[in-house]
Amino acid sequence: MREIVAIIRPNRYFATKRILIQNGFNAMTTKEVIGRGRQRVVFHTDSEEKETVGIRFIAKRYLDIFARDADVDKIVHILMKENSTGHPGDGKIFVLPAESALRIRTGQQGDDVLV
Repeated sequence: MREIVAIIRPNRYFATKRILIQNGFNAMTTKEVIGRGRQRVVFHTDSEEKETVGIRFIAKRYLDIFARDADVDKIVHILMKENSTGHPGDGKIFVLPAESALRIRTGQQGDDVLV
């Protein structure tokens, strides 16, 4: 079992969600976040000779998906295809191991929790 974390552009969220659901991956947690990657923002002062570098946070959508190992490649492919514009700021995908899962109501454990 793996955890897939994707940080994407907000304007790509609904298309991404739609294609994931169409492919049978409808279990996810999402939230609106702000953050930044490696981009540097330069703020110019009144004098052209002076400039200061500051941090500007950018709105993103955060998707958290727990998936069976066999489904990870397909989900990552969907995320890449739906969110790649070729420009800085397209986002990031992280694939992490998920050691165990338990359904609180029934006590089920493992991959059965994902169904």
